[in-house]
Amino acid sequence: MRMTRCFLLSCALLLGLPAFGKTVTIKKVGISPNFLVLSVDGNMAYVSSYGTGELLEVDLKQHAVTRAVEVGSAPLGLALADGGKSVYVACRETGTVAVVNLQSFKVEAEIKVGGAPNAVVIGPLGYRAYVTNFGRTKEGMLNIIDTREHKMTGTVKMGISPIALAVSPISEMVYVVNGGSNEVWTVDPNQMAVTAKIAVGDAPDGIAITPDGSRLFVSNSQSNDLSVIDAHLGTVLVTVPVGKSPFGVAVSPDGKRVFVVNTKSRTVSVLPTDLSSLESTTFDVEKGPVGIQIAPDNRTVVVANELSNSLSIAQAG
Repeated sequence: MRMTRCFLLSCALLLGLPAFGKTVTIKKVGISPNFLVLSVDGNMAYVSSYGTGELLEVDLKQHAVTRAVEVGSAPLGLALADGGKSVYVACRETGTVAVVNLQSFKVEAEIKVGGAPNAVVIGPLGYRAYVTNFGRTKEGMLNIIDTREHKMTGTVKMGISPIALAVSPISEMVYVVNGGSNEVWTVDPNQMAVTAKIAVGDAPDGIAITPDGSRLFVSNSQSNDLSVIDAHLGTVLVTVPVGKSPFGVAVSPDGKRVFVVNTKSRTVSVLPTDLSSLESTTFDVEKGPVGIQIAPDNRTVVVANELSNSLSIAQAG
């Protein structure tokens, strides 16, 4: 077994992929933690605790929850804003987006968007937040928020089950995963219009974009694969098999690696973003992994495990 592990690690290094050491688990992280963001320095994780309606602060060095604040019922996606000074949290059941000041760790604004908000990202200029919203009917929507005024300024109609989203750091085009139609919709926020629809795999759930805005990675939970999209051409370059029920996706800050959470496999798959290899390496996490983030050091990987109320921390070689 030891020789086999050493052989696999050597192969990973030869392929330019990360070799992972022992995974550390932080337990008692709320109830049903789903998604997370990391502080600018990578020392803290901010986690949505779906079951308690809270945003949690987790010290990744002390391996403990250090602060908590109630944000609204059923919090899900969240995004770091204002240069790392605040966090926006989409609260599904209350139809709101809570803005938490990270210094005081209090809610400084509650933005009503209605429907059932699911995920949120901040535009590259910092003055817009984009929120996917299931709505209360079959048709979902994309809400646009002015972060300076803390108010909603527009809505774009989406398809069925708009789940995850990503925003281009270059053009501010918004890419929305529509789970009901198995597509990614491209939205021009200035025109408030859908400009393209890209077919992906079955039941897409997660999405991430490279720092240069050139490639998108979409996890397809029912076809158990990852769609790689050329963002400029709006076409799928390749579809790569991963684990069972892939969900959360993250690209390392240096743009070199993409990480995919496989919920039913209880693993994370890792691939080079340049597609120099289509063979992924994996590492194990706890039960029910959902959200994932990569620290600024490009080595520290943090995963939120919904069914075990924990975070997993792994170090890439």
